[in-house]
Amino acid sequence: MSKKYWESRSAQRELESQLIASKYLARMDESLREAQHDILKQIETFYARYAAENQVTLAEARKYLTAKELKDFKNIDLKRFREMSMSGNPEYDRILNAASYRVRISRLEALNLTIEMRMAELYGGSKGLQQYTYTGLADIYQGSYYQTMFDMAKQGVVTGPVQALTDKTMEEVLSYNWSGKEFSKRIWGHQEATRKAIRKELERSFAAGRSIQKTTKAIMEVTDVARSRVEALVRTEANFFHNAASQKSYEDAGIDRYEILATLDSRTSDICRKQDGKIYNEKDYKPGESAPPFHVRCRTTTIPYFHESEYMQYEKRQSTNGLIDSMTYKEWFDKYVK
Repeated sequence: MSKKYWESRSAQRELESQLIASKYLARMDESLREAQHDILKQIETFYARYAAENQVTLAEARKYLTAKELKDFKNIDLKRFREMSMSGNPEYDRILNAASYRVRISRLEALNLTIEMRMAELYGGSKGLQQYTYTGLADIYQGSYYQTMFDMAKQGVVTGPVQALTDKTMEEVLSYNWSGKEFSKRIWGHQEATRKAIRKELERSFAAGRSIQKTTKAIMEVTDVARSRVEALVRTEANFFHNAASQKSYEDAGIDRYEILATLDSRTSDICRKQDGKIYNEKDYKPGESAPPFHVRCRTTTIPYFHESEYMQYEKRQSTNGLIDSMTYKEWFDKYVK
């Protein structure tokens, strides 16, 4: 066993976590593109209904729906919203209640409500971004934890059974507040920022008398920014959960210190270069300060820290329990994870 071994293993685990993130990001990107298409279609319908010479003025947009338009809006759009609200998501209920009891709704308000409900579905639906991300991050945490325990078993650091991660443990991990907000609040914050940006661009378009082409371009730019922000969030969270899983494996293995391992290349940040090689006590583990991620899209990881005498001790134990080294991960998991 050597430090080079742990450096190699840690880099491999970080790569694996980002590959899992990429798999879920591909699904999320598909959902984001579908939502972008739906929102643009709603705006095009709005222009087709109210535009004069390919323009809709702010005054026209702010006109109230006619009695027939209001009836159609409540019987068609709000009916669909009510069906969505039956999923138990409080965000749907909030939007629905904001519109259901209104006697008068402007054309622009109706458009914004329709877009807002589509955004709520995108982020919080049964196949929404939050659910995709939760599933992906849980996969990353569990994979990193068990694979790190397997690596340590192969090197004689741990022997015998390993306690399986419970549902309660995973719930606690996924709700952990490491950057000022729980993950669910961070992703809902993205939804709110995108919704406000779309609303603002629509008002700008109508105030400036933009054509449908220019309005569509502006909304596409807003939603493209949303896609980029979601990817940055997921990449950063993937790094956090990978390192949190490693930290738990160190703790469960009785390792009391760890070393920072930065990915050193042209993209490495100054803070990660300075942190590289630093050794911290396990009890002082704090993401952003003494542990990664140190910044958005951070790639830095950690490795367990051992004295030279400990390396020799574990090598002796490894030779005594040499069968572990010949086991595959699946064979080890089936035999030792209880």
